[in-house]
Amino acid sequence: MLNNAYIGIDLGTSGCRAYAIDDQSRIIARCHKPFSNSSQTQHNPALDWQLVVSVLSNLIHQCSGYKIQSIAVDATSGSILVVNEKGQPLTPILMYNNCNARQQAKLLESIVPATSAAHGTGSGLAKLLYLIESYALTGKYFLLHQADWINYNLGAPLAISDENNALKSGYDPIDRCWPNWIGDVVSTSILPQVVACGTEIGFVSDALMQQFELSHRPTIKAGTTDSIAAFIATGANELGDALTSLGSTLVVKMLCDHPVFIPQQGVYSHRLNDRWLVGGASNTGGAVLQHYFTNNELLELSVQIDINQTVPDYYPLLEKGERFPINDPDLQPCLSPRLESRSEFLHALLNGIANVEYQSYTLLERITRTPIKSIRTVGTGSVNRTWQAIRQRKFHVSFITPENTEAAYGAALIAKDSEPNAKLI
Repeated sequence: MLNNAYIGIDLGTSGCRAYAIDDQSRIIARCHKPFSNSSQTQHNPALDWQLVVSVLSNLIHQCSGYKIQSIAVDATSGSILVVNEKGQPLTPILMYNNCNARQQAKLLESIVPATSAAHGTGSGLAKLLYLIESYALTGKYFLLHQADWINYNLGAPLAISDENNALKSGYDPIDRCWPNWIGDVVSTSILPQVVACGTEIGFVSDALMQQFELSHRPTIKAGTTDSIAAFIATGANELGDALTSLGSTLVVKMLCDHPVFIPQQGVYSHRLNDRWLVGGASNTGGAVLQHYFTNNELLELSVQIDINQTVPDYYPLLEKGERFPINDPDLQPCLSPRLESRSEFLHALLNGIANVEYQSYTLLERITRTPIKSIRTVGTGSVNRTWQAIRQRKFHVSFITPENTEAAYGAALIAKDSEPNAKLI
């Protein structure tokens, strides 16, 4: 009798990563391949799909002796394309960091409600308007998110999305529908059907069954965004569980039983079945550190830091402007007095970022009325023990080191453990 396997596919910022897990959520296979140019702000849809096929081919070969039951996909939030009624791309994929839709984002400011996530150039809706205008689109076509495109090529019906990827395109996660106001912006006929994360939306196609030599047909389950898949991967699943991502920027999320939307403070909520991830993203983080120090310097100077030493209160930013926990486009960096000692300067920067993290969680606790129970940490900064020690002195909660932090592992958990009765097929 074959053992079961569940596959998660992650299209992140640098490439495609896939994990396969068994019934006990143990990793049985993994594969990663980079994008040919991860710095590009738009992708060729065909090349993205070819990369997924290459990764899947390698992964499924490793799963010999397992029956693959289901597949789920996560991808970067706000990355979209437009396809025709036959599923053929009419545009490139505009990636999450593509800023071409400045004019369209400006137009939407007076239309989109303040509590919607469809503001700014990162908005999928702004990108959609840009593509419609730039490519003079007419006739019947559909908005797809990057994850939707991969699901369609796997075998799912055309134009089905999940609640998290649809959020920045204007989807209302509270009423769980496309809002009435969006009809004043675009025809609702071009918008995808939206379902909950984990909903079964289709089956792997005949062509892929043959290509991968599969005897059992896996189901395809609606996934999520890469950041939420990473949250799921850590095992955080109780109210008050929090996740800090210490990457180029500082991102915090906390699991709550109700949503909070305060855009004037940079606070948004993502639905996770019957619960919510409430959080925000600061402009401080690892990018500030890398501006002043090389990776080797960060390692060497960190061990020289005496965390009991008092340092100035910095607010580390590379340029003016902050999103969260203070939403102020004119907020100036505070890096003075400038310390002559390189190790002390690094200490002050690390302490400053930790202060922003503390302010962030203090704000989230107050506005959600949910006490923080634990904090998990992901990102490149999570391996810096000095930074961890500085952070832990500011909190009176458990700091948990997650066993798994990869979004692809979180997507595999979605493929395995989705909500019962969540079926479209």
